[in-house]
Amino acid sequence: MKRCPVCQTENQDTSQFCKKCRAQLSDSTFQDKKEKVLGKKKIKSSWTPAFLTFIVVILVGMGYWLIRRDTVADPKISSQPKVSNKVNYSGQIIRMTDIQAKIENNKISIPVNIVKEKKIVYFQYEGNGRIVPLLSYLSPSGRVVTAVSLCEPCRSTRFHIDENKLICNACATEWTLEDLKGIQGGCLNYPPDVIPNRINGDQIQMDEKDVTQWRPRV
Repeated sequence: MKRCPVCQTENQDTSQFCKKCRAQLSDSTFQDKKEKVLGKKKIKSSWTPAFLTFIVVILVGMGYWLIRRDTVADPKISSQPKVSNKVNYSGQIIRMTDIQAKIENNKISIPVNIVKEKKIVYFQYEGNGRIVPLLSYLSPSGRVVTAVSLCEPCRSTRFHIDENKLICNACATEWTLEDLKGIQGGCLNYPPDVIPNRINGDQIQMDEKDVTQWRPRV
């Protein structure tokens, strides 16, 4: 229908003049259709950026959750014994010191004072047909942590302390020194696997069976 621009009366599409006031009617049918089509396109286009933004936010959130869900702190560290007051590693880079472990009465032992002095040490268990690399370090809270000295994905056995981080010498993956929670790098989900220990006199002791039964996670 054509609407009269003067009196607003509705007229047939084919009418040239208004049936009420006889004013000339413009041929607006094509223009009206054009505006309707363009209007619909504008509405659809206006939704596209918002929809894409929503999808991107969802994907980023899912990716972050998948990455972070497995890099939580190792709960076994909270059971590791405390042997000193808090340690300040600010501004320090400390390399591993190699030491010799003693195996006796099904126990693997290393001196407490050596770990307290050197801060991070490397030693090996050899027995029952296996060689297992091991480490021990002093956490910032003063706990003595013992673990398998292996970054399993890259197979490196050597680490160092850089301020409050434990870092793999090969791939440079970083974990927090206090709880071995992943910070950055390619092997985040595989920090050195913690082995329980106890203090017996001046010795840090691990059960031999905990080491011989250990198997790589990857």
